[in-house]
Amino acid sequence: MVIKNALKEDLIHYLWKTKKFSYKNLKTTDDVLIEIIDWGSHNYHSGPDFSNGKVKIGDTIWAGNIEMHISSSDWDRHKHSGDPAYDNVILHVVWKHDKQIMDQNGKPIPTLVISHQVDQKLMNRYAELTQNELRIPCEKFISSVDLSKMNLWLHIILIERLETKTEYLTDLLKHTESDWNKVFFIALSKYMGLKVNAEPFEQLARSFDINILWKIGNNLTQIEALLFGQAGMLLSSDGDKYYHQLKTEYKHLVNKYKLQHIETVGWKFARMRPANFPTVRIAQLASLMYYHQSIFSKMLEAKNVKEIYEILRTSPSDYWSDHYRLNKDSIHKEKPLGDNLIQIIVINVVVPLMFLFGKQLGNESIQEKSIKYLEGVKPEINKITKLWNELGVKAESAYFSQGLIQLKTQYCDQKKCLNCSVGNQLFRV
Repeated sequence: MVIKNALKEDLIHYLWKTKKFSYKNLKTTDDVLIEIIDWGSHNYHSGPDFSNGKVKIGDTIWAGNIEMHISSSDWDRHKHSGDPAYDNVILHVVWKHDKQIMDQNGKPIPTLVISHQVDQKLMNRYAELTQNELRIPCEKFISSVDLSKMNLWLHIILIERLETKTEYLTDLLKHTESDWNKVFFIALSKYMGLKVNAEPFEQLARSFDINILWKIGNNLTQIEALLFGQAGMLLSSDGDKYYHQLKTEYKHLVNKYKLQHIETVGWKFARMRPANFPTVRIAQLASLMYYHQSIFSKMLEAKNVKEIYEILRTSPSDYWSDHYRLNKDSIHKEKPLGDNLIQIIVINVVVPLMFLFGKQLGNESIQEKSIKYLEGVKPEINKITKLWNELGVKAESAYFSQGLIQLKTQYCDQKKCLNCSVGNQLFRV
C-alpha cells in the first residue's frame, strides 16, 4: 500500500521510541557510521523532540538533543534556525532528506534518514489505519484486540479526560478564591441548563455573591426569588399570587444586596420538553440549595454514588407541581431531578470536582473514590457509545463510556493511532 502524503512526525517518534526499524549499521547522509548509545527521552513540550540522547558519529560521542522531521527542510519551515532551544541538537532524524541543515556555527547537523530502515508491513498497516474514512480507524481489526489491555488503556485516558474537565473547575477556583462550595454551585448551575441553556445558567450563578445564598438558606421562597430575579424572570407587572410574592422578596434582596439581574434574552424554551424548561431547572436548583447548603461537603462524605443520587433527587416547591413556567398553570406533576440529569451532574460536576479536590490535597483516596463513583453510574447512551457497542465494545458503566468517548474524540477522530494502546497492538505486525 502506498502512503499518500499522510506521514506525520508522530510516526518517526513512534519508530524511534519502539525501535521498530533496522538500527544496525546506520549512516548519516554524509556516509558516516552512527551508533545509538542512548535514545533519549521524549519531550512533549516545546523544544527538540528527544532530550538527553547520546550517539557516536564516526569516532566522536555526542550528548544532547535529537530533532525529528518528515523532511529536512521542515527545520527551516518550523523556524528552528536561530532558536537557542535547538542549539544542542546532535542528530536530525528525517524521513526524507531534501536540504542540508546548518547549526548556529554554520556546520552541518548530522542527518539520519530512516525511511529505508522500516518494515513495509508496518508501513502498510500505518496507511490502512491513517488513510481510511471509517468512523473508527481500526474498526476492521478491533476483534483482534486484547480487550483486557484495552480496558487498562481506557482507565488511563479516563484520567486524561478528568484532567481536561478540571481545567474549567480550576479557573472557577481562582474566580471564587478557592471556595469549593461556590465552585460546585457555578458548575452545577451550568450543567442544570444542559447544552441549550448552559451559558445563561452560568451567568446567573456568577451574577451575585453566592454568600447571599447561605444567608437566606433557610427560606426557600427567598432563594427562588433570588434566582428567578437574577435570571430576569420577574420583570412583568402581571402575574399570579406566587409570582408577586417572589417579586416582592426579590425587590427586598435587590435593595439589601445591590443586585443586578442578567440579560433576559439568553433563556431558551423552544423545541424543548417542558420538564427541561429553564424555569423548572431554576426551581430545582433553588430546592437543592435550600436542602443542601454545604452540598459539596456532602458529596465528599457520601459512601457511594447511590447516596449522591439521593442528595441530588430533590423536588422544587409546591408551586412547581402545577407549573412549568411562571404564571402558567399545568397538569399536576411532581418534578424532582430525574436520573438522566443527575447522571450528567455526577459525570461532569461531582466526579471532576472531587478528583480535583483530591489532587490539590494530595489525597489519592479521594481521587480513587471519585472514579469509583463513575463505576456506579449507568453509561451514557449516545452516538459514540452506540458505535462502540456495534463493534463489540460495550460500556458497562460511565467509567467505561467516558473512556470510550475520550478514545473516539481525542484519538480515533484525530487519527492518533500511534499514541493509542489499541493502535499499538495493531502495529505489532
